[in-house]
Amino acid sequence: MWRCNYEKEPFDMRLFALLCIRRLWVVLAGALAGLALVGGIYYVKNVTFGGVIPYTMDSKYYLEYAVDPSDQQTMSYFASYTWNDFLKSEEMVAQMLNSLTVPMTAQELKDSFEAELVSDLRICYIHTTAGDPETVREIDRVAGEAILAVGQRQRELLEVSLMDRETPRLAMPDLRTLRACILGAALGFFFTLFGLGLWMLLEERVQLPGTLARRYGIPAAGYVSRQGEPSEELESQLDHLLAGRNDIGLTAINGALDLGAVAKVLTSLGGEREYTPIPSLYQAPEAGNALRGRDGILLLVQADRDRGAAIEELLRRMGQLDIRVDAMVLADADRKLIRRYLACEIGRRDK
Repeated sequence: MWRCNYEKEPFDMRLFALLCIRRLWVVLAGALAGLALVGGIYYVKNVTFGGVIPYTMDSKYYLEYAVDPSDQQTMSYFASYTWNDFLKSEEMVAQMLNSLTVPMTAQELKDSFEAELVSDLRICYIHTTAGDPETVREIDRVAGEAILAVGQRQRELLEVSLMDRETPRLAMPDLRTLRACILGAALGFFFTLFGLGLWMLLEERVQLPGTLARRYGIPAAGYVSRQGEPSEELESQLDHLLAGRNDIGLTAINGALDLGAVAKVLTSLGGEREYTPIPSLYQAPEAGNALRGRDGILLLVQADRDRGAAIEELLRRMGQLDIRVDAMVLADADRKLIRRYLACEIGRRDK
């Protein structure tokens, strides 16, 4: 009685790698699709619909702090957060709006500039951004007046002086389209491999004779290639597995396989055995009587076509009809794939 050992069958990474090489165009197409999708979305979002590129400029001010008379120590420095609180207070914003020559709301003014202390706490940068050069200059001007005013009224500061003032320039966005494309290609490559692996698990198609023996517990005599060439071990394996049996019933999983062509290949191996093609139980349920009248049964599984569920169901039906399968042969096999797989296995064992 046959048995199915799916739960003990490991995922064959070697076979998976060889199948991926054979379907390299699918992997490359997945990588290109990921590149186009992620890179395209990033480009459209950040370039096509990125909006008008604004203008920006920076002004640099030197902050000279006072000394505390009680201990002759420099008074505490103001952080960036404190400077923004000073410059964006209601009183200061109102004064700046009165001095502006361009129309703007209080919130728009607050959002248009930022005070930063980059490395030296005594140097404050006023970073200004707006839609056109003239507006940028105006905001920078009133922000500069405001920081000078803070310097005059805060006792911690002796003086605030302008060190440098840039001219307005385009605030070019930090676009990383190339990185987005590389990320998309990597994601497309990964998900394509994942999809191929999942497809391999769900389809349960057989590519190697050894899979038949391991999965169903029935001896696998070998294979017949797509070109009609038998494997090197097929003759000796059939001689052993079908010893003393001459009338062999030859059946398959599906009706698309040419049983007559495979029978000719098996007959050419020599010996006194006669292989009689018998339709599959799927196509002819009454074929069970013809199968039971034979000395032995040889079941053909078409490589890369017959699914695991179909093989399992056919074996179940044959078992219920008391039809014992003596051996299985993989038909229409990919000879190059099997040889490469075995070459990798032999090379790994030699190490």
